Amino acid sequence: MRVKFVDLGAQTREISERVGAELEQIHAQTAYIGGEHVEGFEREFADFLGVKRVVGVANGTDALRMALMAVGVEPGDEVVTVPMTFIATAAAIVQAGGRPMFVDIDPETGNMSIPALRKFLQIRSRNGRNMVRAIVPVHLYGLPAPMNEIKEIAEEFDLKIVEDACQAHGARIKTSSGWKQAGTIGDVGCFSFYPGKNLGAWGDGGAIATNNEEVAHRISSLGNHGRLSHYAHEVCGFNSRLDSIQAAVLRAKLERLKGWNDRRRAIAATYRQLLATVDVRPIAEPEGMESCYHLFVIRSSKRDLIRTALMKNEIECGIHYPVPLHLQPALSHLGYRSGDFPASESLADSVLSLPMHPHLTIAEAAKTVATVAEALREVSSTKTFAGELRVPATSRANSPL
Repeated sequence: MRVKFVDLGAQTREISERVGAELEQIHAQTAYIGGEHVEGFEREFADFLGVKRVVGVANGTDALRMALMAVGVEPGDEVVTVPMTFIATAAAIVQAGGRPMFVDIDPETGNMSIPALRKFLQIRSRNGRNMVRAIVPVHLYGLPAPMNEIKEIAEEFDLKIVEDACQAHGARIKTSSGWKQAGTIGDVGCFSFYPGKNLGAWGDGGAIATNNEEVAHRISSLGNHGRLSHYAHEVCGFNSRLDSIQAAVLRAKLERLKGWNDRRRAIAATYRQLLATVDVRPIAEPEGMESCYHLFVIRSSKRDLIRTALMKNEIECGIHYPVPLHLQPALSHLGYRSGDFPASESLADSVLSLPMHPHLTIAEAAKTVATVAEALREVSSTKTFAGELRVPATSRANSPL
């Protein structure tokens, strides 16, 4: 029994009839850019999130880049984020002209550490070098970052918030005014519709969510060549638009998103129950946070051994992410070194993503956990003349993606 990490084919089969009919309409109208399907998706996703505006763009990276520009980030400005995320988070800051400035994570959740964020901003303010303009919290693995505290700090230091919600479609946070969707608490929330996401297209796609009409207008303009009218352009913008074919797919999937997320949460609960007696640590889900479980991630010092056992038993898995951003060659100009962010580096060396998708069966989850447990039992019972067998950790340079 092969266990898939994600099962996009099962999702496609669920929506194929509806999408097929809508694609016929799109082809008949040759309405490939803009049109009723894009407008319909933007409206429906805004309703789902509980915001005034959603603007579709070409991908999640563009959403982050243009959101930063729309809230006023200019060349030379500093933007605070975390090193434990996908490269797009920092790349978007660089592309907007900003300089990524990292703070470490909470080792239990993988999300931005509030003490680290406050300490960084306080030092920046005291030394007279405060060029920080925005904070980009990442809702890592679908678990919301501590947005209540981040928002308080942003208000204290007069900073904008651009939420990287690219893995958090449908995740929720408890606030003083009730439960709110990840991506709706800051000034702008950014989403990716890469096929493997909880809400994924049949290609690339992205969106921003905001309650600020002016910000929405700026992003719409930036994504459409800075256009005022057909041949009049206010700024030199980009070609970053969500096409109608992807919008048709997303509308069909959006109808099922809550049910799919509920199923992911049920699978996560099963994983946690089965792993209770296994020597691994799942990423925590604090009270007041509701993860959408884009990924189900465990931590273990024997990560590489577990990964090998899973692959041997035809169980797909992944490492998200093996190299923190401050150690990436692309960002070496920032001057960070190994040891600067120990919590992020420790997490990168120990995380493993288990199969997680709404069509995963209980039997597949049980097989996965049994394989993890058996791998750990075997290594604990194996002795050498020096004592307990120690499996060397894979070096970052050779870690698989």
